[in-house]
Amino acid sequence: MRTRSETGAGSRLRILTYNILLGGEGREERIAGVLARSGADLIALQEVRDNGMLARLAAELGMTAVSGSPSDDGPLGLAVLTRLPIAVHRNHRHAGMLRSHLEVTVAPGRGDRLRLHVVHLAARFGERAKGEARRLEELEHILADIRGEAPMPHLVVGDFNSLAPGDHLEATGFFRRMNGLRKAGLLVRQGGGWMGPPVGGAEESIDAKWLAHGIDPGLQGGVPVLPWLVGPLTALVPERRGLDRLLGRAIERWAVPRMLEAGYTDCFRHLHPRAHGYTCATWMPAARIDYVFASPEALPRLIACDVAVGRGHAARETATASDHFPLLADLSA
Repeated sequence: MRTRSETGAGSRLRILTYNILLGGEGREERIAGVLARSGADLIALQEVRDNGMLARLAAELGMTAVSGSPSDDGPLGLAVLTRLPIAVHRNHRHAGMLRSHLEVTVAPGRGDRLRLHVVHLAARFGERAKGEARRLEELEHILADIRGEAPMPHLVVGDFNSLAPGDHLEATGFFRRMNGLRKAGLLVRQGGGWMGPPVGGAEESIDAKWLAHGIDPGLQGGVPVLPWLVGPLTALVPERRGLDRLLGRAIERWAVPRMLEAGYTDCFRHLHPRAHGYTCATWMPAARIDYVFASPEALPRLIACDVAVGRGHAARETATASDHFPLLADLSA
């Protein structure tokens, strides 16, 4: 992971988007390390639960924090940490249990303002079109919010829980991984699905099993629930590239095309036409669902956009801080 000194502080503006997984409790030190090494000037966080933790991160990084409460009655909100002066900020709440989004405008030193729109579209994969219908509805409200603002260079960043057209999905590898967890007793049948058993306390042997299978116990909350019938069927799915493509075509992809239709540029794909760029999950990289979209006014300033996986100790810390990898973008300052 690059630092500000490696990119030339003052010549670039670095933006990071990061889903910290269920508030980040128990992983605060690791998350702080990931954020500190990134050298980011603007940090967009998703799944923030504790404003006390947010304040501690801001103090440790020497940044200012802004948070936005969710509008879907859930406990997880959005936040921005910034080294730059804040000109204005607003939390856009939406009716009908649709996710809110957080807007923050900053004023870099030379006077040009930049607006950041932080989003976290709902997963809800059990709903119509595997949740894509809800995500598209949330996105339409976000785009309407943006159209109501004065034109300005801006980015729309965050966890879209959605695949881009043409992006590969490691579907069979993911199924093989989940089957291994099920066979090891780490996924147990509860209610209508297969999910992880409780972590900690008398379950220390379970913790050791999670670690033996390459998943930090603190990330268990990010392991998806499989429907009860699907769990055993994962044992029958061979790991094949062609089957990945077939399964991938069965997944609706509406949100990203809507952003492109609205005139935004997918920054990572713009700079890396062929790279997978998987951002989730850290314990089984399978999909690119975190994005930085640039408005037409901001695109000429784009220099770089990369998934921050780290090396050595940094890679281990990044892999255990959250189930998502951070996504970084550099703009000319």
